[in-house]
Amino acid sequence: MNCAECQEQLVPYIEQLLDEAQAEQVARHLQECPSCQAELEGLQTLQARLVSNGKAVAQSDLEEDVMNRIIREQSVRLKSATQASASLRLRRLIMNNPTTRVAAAAAVIVACVAGMMLWQGTESIALADVLAKVEQIQAYMFKSTTTMEDPTMGTSTTESTVLLSNDYGMRVDQSSVDAETGEESQVEMYVLPQEKAIVMLHLSEKQYARVTLDDATLENSKIENRDPRAMLKHLLACEYRDLGRSVVDGYQVQGFETTDPKFLGGIARNHRMTLWVDVDTWLPVRSETETEVSEGIRATGAEYDFQWGVAVHASQFEPDIPDDFTPHQMNNFRQPSYSEQGFIEALQLAVEFTGHYPDGLSHDSLRSLTMEITQAITTGDSPAAQQWREQIKAAGSKEAAIRMGQERMMKLTSLTMFNLLLAGQQKDPVYHGDVVTPADVELPLMRWKAADGQYRVIFGDLHAETVSADLLAELEAALPQ
Repeated sequence: MNCAECQEQLVPYIEQLLDEAQAEQVARHLQECPSCQAELEGLQTLQARLVSNGKAVAQSDLEEDVMNRIIREQSVRLKSATQASASLRLRRLIMNNPTTRVAAAAAVIVACVAGMMLWQGTESIALADVLAKVEQIQAYMFKSTTTMEDPTMGTSTTESTVLLSNDYGMRVDQSSVDAETGEESQVEMYVLPQEKAIVMLHLSEKQYARVTLDDATLENSKIENRDPRAMLKHLLACEYRDLGRSVVDGYQVQGFETTDPKFLGGIARNHRMTLWVDVDTWLPVRSETETEVSEGIRATGAEYDFQWGVAVHASQFEPDIPDDFTPHQMNNFRQPSYSEQGFIEALQLAVEFTGHYPDGLSHDSLRSLTMEITQAITTGDSPAAQQWREQIKAAGSKEAAIRMGQERMMKLTSLTMFNLLLAGQQKDPVYHGDVVTPADVELPLMRWKAADGQYRVIFGDLHAETVSADLLAELEAALPQ
């Protein structure tokens, strides 16, 4: 067992949820690894704070319940957002945790879950022809199957049918099976651009929620999510290899395969995608992915049964909420902004509680940041931590306090998602949080292409400017080595 595998299982180890063999493996590793021992001690301290009557959290039953739930659900959401950027992980988490399905579904939509991110290529006549064909299509649908292998949460499968329309938006009908209980759940999700909203119906639990989006997040979801025209345009620059001719699903096809890290903006460790295109129509027939999201966690997926140019009606995109459905706790929730401002606000939140920026924007870095902020909230005496706890007590009810905490903590998802969106738009984002501090007024913390010869830069003190390529070179030359 290595450190990553051990740390993935520390929480179930503490809660005595592992079987005997797994627990023995963790215990043996802990005996030999000081780093994992320190991680375990930190988790045990946090757990003790969450369930005790100490000064940080347990001043009342309200605070204890609220913080326990916020921290638990934020851990799921932050993991969700990062894995959704790999277009598969969120589906697993939505299926597995009933309390997070609605909020995570919003991230699924915004973060490209169902397969249009599965199209890759470089400048080539073949894929340019594909783009030209797809640009003429007003509505289409496809099916998707994904499998998630997680040593902690087990193996699970999700199946979806996706319908998209230029005029009306998107509808996803999803069926999934809980890996632990075998329980099947069914979900309907609607992306409604005209209303700047996502509506979700959880048919199994008889709940609904409406999540609102700002202009930046809505526009990014159009570009980055399901629109094949936008995807093909900004993915044409990725490297690929021609697999030649074959027969797939009964079609004569030409295949393309990519392992280009730009495909997922450097979020996942390893990724392979194969796209098969009909040689007669030059329209996609099938795409397949294999992704190592993080060590020990793998995802595979397939998009198939594409139907191009289907007839649609507005009624197909109008959510019909039954009278006996009740609002989910995330109803009327506002999705974090995956924009420059949303990214800056997430960095401000990190600095408030930790005093520094995350060293990276990967899944592992964001998981560490979440744990550090959680520790600060529950055990710290900083003004930000004290204010957080006072706000929880003053919220008026447990549900109101949970909602306040969730909305604030979900801002952290912008760190991963904004970076992914920039990478998808071929803006070459570069993040220097491992060497830049909040005191570094003149050093570039994050930068990306704004236009020809122009770059947008967020500096160490979180002010932003547009600079020339020459000035950017000078700024980055001054970075600590």
